[in-house]
Amino acid sequence: MTTEQLERERQRKQAAWRQYVTQGSSALSLQNPPPASRDAAAIDADPVDADVVQSWQRSALSVPMERVCAPVISEQAAEQTFQDSPLGYAASGLLPELRHLAESGDLMIAIADPHAQLLWTAGSQRMHGLARGIGFVPGGCWDETSVGTNALGLALHKRDAVQVFAAEHYVMAVHDWVCYCSPIRDTHSSEILGVLNISTTWERHTPLGMTGTLHYVGRIQSNLSVRPPPGELQLNLCGKPRVTFAGETLRLTPRQHELLTVLALNPQGLTLDSLHAHLYGDQPISMSTLKAEVSTLRAHLQGRIASRPYRLTPQVQFDVQIIEQQLLAGNVNRVLELYDAPLLPGSSSPFVEYWREYLHGAVRAAVLGRRDTELLWAFASRFDDLECLELLEELLPCGDPRLPVVRSRRATLSADL
Repeated sequence: MTTEQLERERQRKQAAWRQYVTQGSSALSLQNPPPASRDAAAIDADPVDADVVQSWQRSALSVPMERVCAPVISEQAAEQTFQDSPLGYAASGLLPELRHLAESGDLMIAIADPHAQLLWTAGSQRMHGLARGIGFVPGGCWDETSVGTNALGLALHKRDAVQVFAAEHYVMAVHDWVCYCSPIRDTHSSEILGVLNISTTWERHTPLGMTGTLHYVGRIQSNLSVRPPPGELQLNLCGKPRVTFAGETLRLTPRQHELLTVLALNPQGLTLDSLHAHLYGDQPISMSTLKAEVSTLRAHLQGRIASRPYRLTPQVQFDVQIIEQQLLAGNVNRVLELYDAPLLPGSSSPFVEYWREYLHGAVRAAVLGRRDTELLWAFASRFDDLECLELLEELLPCGDPRLPVVRSRRATLSADL
């Protein structure tokens, strides 16, 4: 739609909302009546469909129209819940890409739980400012009973993808927004685990909004279908460290992350001397200190570290090993879903440093070797890499909106070198 067409559509929605406010739903002509009663031309002319008006009716039972902000419980608790959930695991590899999409596209992107409580958000500076003013932040409650008709609440009610445009929202505070939302389902049970929502302001509405939403929901659901079974030791250390054992998230120190890395990548086991060399190198750290570190970690793992040689006894799923397997299989798209950042970038362990450099170099070479603009863009959104930016500038067509961003970042990076 052109800007003029969008403005006319916004005005029609606004007029329908005002009519509902002053006269009630009985005065509105709704879309999707029984087929025999209306012709197609009349349906096309109607401003608001029946699902929206029914949502307005439900909203009126608990939400004052003058409400300006959704209730917010706890941002920190919501973010922790997301990190510890299967949904958080499945989405983790996509978060850098979603964050970059939101920032470069002037969008607000959110993932919420099955009750429409926001767990994770990302957005441009402009959209973040708008979002915070209405409680569209982690911990914000966006069910219909809290804030009225909106895409998250309606998608969960219908159990289907929806778009809510401008004054289709129940409260005026959100009348400047357009939102695209779809449920995220467990691929085995079809249970709804949450929703993905992409929003912007109404004048930036595009049919691609829903296309993009469904695309990323599909990718998250694909990751859910291959998530590790419960009971394993799961190590995700290429990005924000996350370790789970027997379904519980462990709170570990950086040294314990290093120790797990060394043990996981040496499944045959190590002597105490070899473990010390891999972990500390030439640092003057005593064997008794190392034994104490192993003992503490063994307690976290319910005794599941053997000695003579030192090795992990539970079944381990390690993102480093999965990334390497996917590289060998040529699945570069899957690699970039898993590789958020280099392995434990703050570690000075000789063994960890070797694997960090090896893995990053292998991922980088695979991405550059494909000469695929989508892969290059995803890699460039996470890492400052001059060669990647130069290749992107060479391959992107002149009209691509990403080209000015690439040129600007390349120039900045070149000046810093």
